[in-house]
Amino acid sequence: MKKNVFIETFIIPYFIPILLTLFLSVIVLLFINRFTITMRNIQNKKDKRKINAFLPKVIFGEFSEVGLNLEIEKLKDEVSYNSYWFKELLISSLIEFKINLKGIENNSFHTIYEAFALNEHSCRFLKFPMIYFKKKGIYQLEILDYKPAINHIRKYIYHDNQKLSANALMAYIILSEKDFSYLVNLDYEFAFAEEIEILGICKTRKLKRPKLLKHFLLSENDFIVRVGLHLAVYYNASDLESEITDCIYHENTLVRKLAYLALGDLFLFEKADEIIMRYTEETEANQTLIIVTLSKIGNNKHLDFLKSLLLENSGNELEIGRAVKSIDPAFMSYLAFNNQNIKNIKKHIDEPLLK
Repeated sequence: MKKNVFIETFIIPYFIPILLTLFLSVIVLLFINRFTITMRNIQNKKDKRKINAFLPKVIFGEFSEVGLNLEIEKLKDEVSYNSYWFKELLISSLIEFKINLKGIENNSFHTIYEAFALNEHSCRFLKFPMIYFKKKGIYQLEILDYKPAINHIRKYIYHDNQKLSANALMAYIILSEKDFSYLVNLDYEFAFAEEIEILGICKTRKLKRPKLLKHFLLSENDFIVRVGLHLAVYYNASDLESEITDCIYHENTLVRKLAYLALGDLFLFEKADEIIMRYTEETEANQTLIIVTLSKIGNNKHLDFLKSLLLENSGNELEIGRAVKSIDPAFMSYLAFNNQNIKNIKKHIDEPLLK
């Protein structure tokens, strides 16, 4: 009986109406949210059409400064240019143009970027607590080559989050285009991808050789040493022969790998004997790289060493065979004359499609 009284007194008059109200509120909120998204998508499509008509006209057109400003003001009159969504749409369109159309002067991009306060919009992302937004802001500033932003980006090079730090470092190198010897001051490592990206930046931006490149090779940070070895090859730094050679004794396997490759790529012929002495101390992968390096800087006096390896079936016979052939093709033919295994190796490396 008491249970029925509780249901009649509390459940029916209070609890059920509250549940119904909550349920209806959720439905209304979902409907409003869906309606808002739909209306925003419609507006974005309209704005996108206007942006697509505006950008080619002002970027490819030969407008004076006054004429360009008039075109910008026309677009401002037609759109809600202060809205977050319009700014994001315009930035993404600028980035799309920048990526697809190489060699275009930055002046028009930067004028548009600043006229719509997009630079402030991108820099504002850097102040967000979430790493995602910080990285997004750095990406926008970097890809649009907005050099005034370097002071905003510099402090994130030393951020605790290494992915953000790596993004900031690459952006800073690109935007500053200065001597990047400051890398020697980094006290933590980045991933392999960043090594390659720094080298790519040097090539595409045609940056000058760092004044402290020698110190890269002497750094206690393995990442900096690896970057230094990449750069030593790119800048043809044969004057750093001694420092590069010291790296073949480094405790880090990857550093030694890059050092062997650098000795070969810089054609430091006098170092062939020294890398042969390292052969038995190396990992199997680095032993193969020593052979690859010998194919570039070895000479006839190293053929006996290569011959002994070839007869031992050491596991990297193809590279050994290529090295022998590179130094003396006739000697490779001589070895293959009475040895079926070496004959098969020679046949394999002589096949054009397998080179």
